[in-house]
Amino acid sequence: MSSPSTTPSSSPYGMGGLCDITGNIPELAGSIFQTKNAGRKREMQTYMMALDGIETEADEQDTLFTKLCIETVHSSYLAAQNRVRQYTQFLTLLKREEDAWAQRASRACCLMPDYKPGSHSF
Repeated sequence: MSSPSTTPSSSPYGMGGLCDITGNIPELAGSIFQTKNAGRKREMQTYMMALDGIETEADEQDTLFTKLCIETVHSSYLAAQNRVRQYTQFLTLLKREEDAWAQRASRACCLMPDYKPGSHSF
């Protein structure tokens, strides 16, 4: 009995030489092996976590921790939002002060037309 050939004419699935001796496609067999291997890897990780005392299911403490983390992030967001509002108000006050000084300077220039700022003679 001769071994099966992988030529296009004699391939049992007509795959043109892509099948091995058992008729399986090597790429498909590789992906099945990877899937099984990933499942075993996950099973081993779960087992090791159980040995280490790490639980995979969420319990009451996990829920409380998650809730407190979310509340902390939300509080930080609100504090940052408040600081932005305060800085905006501060900039508005500074702009008003700047405009007031600009008006004072323009009125002073009308009173003393020959005066040039920065030219002091002592």
